[in-house]
Amino acid sequence: MKNGQNIGRDFLGLALDQQISIENIQLVKELLSETSSVICILNHQNKIVFANEKLLLKYGIDIERDIFGLRFGEVMNCVNLLSPESVCGTTDKCKYCGANYAFNDFWTHKTTVVNECRLIRAMKGHTEQYDLEITATPFHFENDYMIVSVVDITDQKRREILERIFFHDIINMAGSLKGILSLLPETQDTDPNEFLEIASSLSSQIIEEIKAQQQMLEAEKGELEISTEKVEMLSFLKEVSDKVKYCQEAFERNIIIQDHTDNAQFTTDRVLLTRVVFNMAKNALEAIMRGKEIRIQASISAGKVRIEVHNQTYMEDDVRNQLFQRSYSTKGKNRGLGTYSMKLLGERYLKGKVNFSSDTETGTTFYIEIPESI
Repeated sequence: MKNGQNIGRDFLGLALDQQISIENIQLVKELLSETSSVICILNHQNKIVFANEKLLLKYGIDIERDIFGLRFGEVMNCVNLLSPESVCGTTDKCKYCGANYAFNDFWTHKTTVVNECRLIRAMKGHTEQYDLEITATPFHFENDYMIVSVVDITDQKRREILERIFFHDIINMAGSLKGILSLLPETQDTDPNEFLEIASSLSSQIIEEIKAQQQMLEAEKGELEISTEKVEMLSFLKEVSDKVKYCQEAFERNIIIQDHTDNAQFTTDRVLLTRVVFNMAKNALEAIMRGKEIRIQASISAGKVRIEVHNQTYMEDDVRNQLFQRSYSTKGKNRGLGTYSMKLLGERYLKGKVNFSSDTETGTTFYIEIPESI
């Protein structure tokens, strides 16, 4: 049997008051050494008391960092724990965390629990999203513990979501285009140009959707190249408004644009910024009733361009606490990339900040802040 020093080459341990003499348990030792999964053991406070090195290597965690006694989200740099007083498992957003749910369910029933977790990590100036499958299994040695297996299913989920949303949107738009074209033979008494204009708009939307999916795939892989140009604010706001007004979400709803920059010029990737603000506007239109309006406005201050999209609807807590996650949406299983793409494109590629505010009195405002020149 290996001594403690040899075991340390295979996996990491800790001398806490609840230290596990794991080197004496051959079966567990082999499990931790041979499994391809990330494995850690948590005590009843959900603190890590043991882990294999795959946890550190898989997620680029500093191997010299003392992770023991920390909770899972703390080790993984979860974005919900950026403030010093935040404790993993106790914040408002932790209520919607799949890992936290699995851990609580495990301690309640003391039986194996499997659950999926969406995790957003803070990574050197940007964020990265992971989909994880968490399996919590009972383990007793002097005390009750939880063996946690973490399987990264990010690529699988990414493919499923992108393909599902892509086919959903393309089929809907293609179906609408077919319907419009089928009406053309029956337009003897009406001007066909109106139908042709709608058909042209739908064709453009199909092309835009294909381009959007291509951009998202490249952005996810870190392969998206930006192309900067001088942009005039007023023409940009009009372009976004013209694009979004033909969406079905804009039916019998109004779009107001307000330029508080005196048509200032700034330098950015126009295509990506259009994509971000378009998604903000589309989401805002989906949130309001017919007859209501959204407002797209722009301002510049201290070298920062700020573009806001406002509507009068308030978002409930469960929605606000899960926005920007890749697979979360309030609109059903075929949605979920709009706010995620805002964050990904706006922050990682446009070097800006994307966020929102929402309250019962003023409604909801999404915004992006970017440098005047990138």
